Amino acid sequence: MVRFTLRQCAYFRAVAEQGGIAQAARVLNISQPSVAQALDKLEDVTGLVLFERHHARGLTLTLQGRLFLQHVMRLEEQARQVEREATALAAEAAGEIRLGVFWTLSPFYAAGLIRSFNDATPGVIVRQQEMALADLADAVRDGSIDLALTYDRGSMPDGLAFVELAELRPMVVVAADHPLAGQGSVRLATLADEPYVMLDGPGSRRYFEDLLAESGINPPISYVSTSLESVRSAVASGFGFTLLVMRPPSATTYDGGAVKTLEIEDDLQPLRIVLASREGVHRGLIARRFTDHAVAFFAARHEATA
Repeated sequence: MVRFTLRQCAYFRAVAEQGGIAQAARVLNISQPSVAQALDKLEDVTGLVLFERHHARGLTLTLQGRLFLQHVMRLEEQARQVEREATALAAEAAGEIRLGVFWTLSPFYAAGLIRSFNDATPGVIVRQQEMALADLADAVRDGSIDLALTYDRGSMPDGLAFVELAELRPMVVVAADHPLAGQGSVRLATLADEPYVMLDGPGSRRYFEDLLAESGINPPISYVSTSLESVRSAVASGFGFTLLVMRPPSATTYDGGAVKTLEIEDDLQPLRIVLASREGVHRGLIARRFTDHAVAFFAARHEATA
């Protein structure tokens, strides 16, 4: 454990630079006994002999003193750096956000959101990790992440606070050569006997099953995948229709197929993108800045695609 103080080190440096206790006391604007006591204490706790005492010529540094002075100068610079960083942290001009992102939202939003926030707030680091819905909720509750970009369903909301960022309407996706592909919209009842391609993601499957149940249909399942793009490829290959809330910008699938997106005429419950945080926890300026930025980011994105 360090037993000397920065004040003692500062007094030592002043004596070394001024060549005596009296001169250092005048520069520091303190009493000579205060300087002398600080030097004695510093030598006592370090076990060093810092000065040669000369009655006529004051004090001169020993070899130990010269080497220790170099360490003191580095220590003082580090202390100034710590002070600058502490000031920035107190003003929340610098810091870190641990952001969890639901894995299906990540390719659509995470990089753009984080990049734009970094450009606006360069002193703040956003550390992002992709997680499942339930894992995100647990991580926010136990404090291992600060914020979660997620949906407002698929996990228990207990202990969580939500800021709504966007509302997504579910849509039907069919192959480009499907008989319904020429229509702009469709009722789900029209697809009651069509095979269904299921996106089996954590939380996503239950949401889409609820939508089908609300419409009173139970289509036969022809293909199941946890991958959004695999589901789209299966649809393009003729396995049936699917329900999605995220729409990639291209109608072309990874394997070169093509799909068509149709609006749903039924009045179905939307899926909301939210920024989740722990309920009741202190939300500092950095978290509030990120939240405000996320709200503006999503508003701009969805206005551009409306």
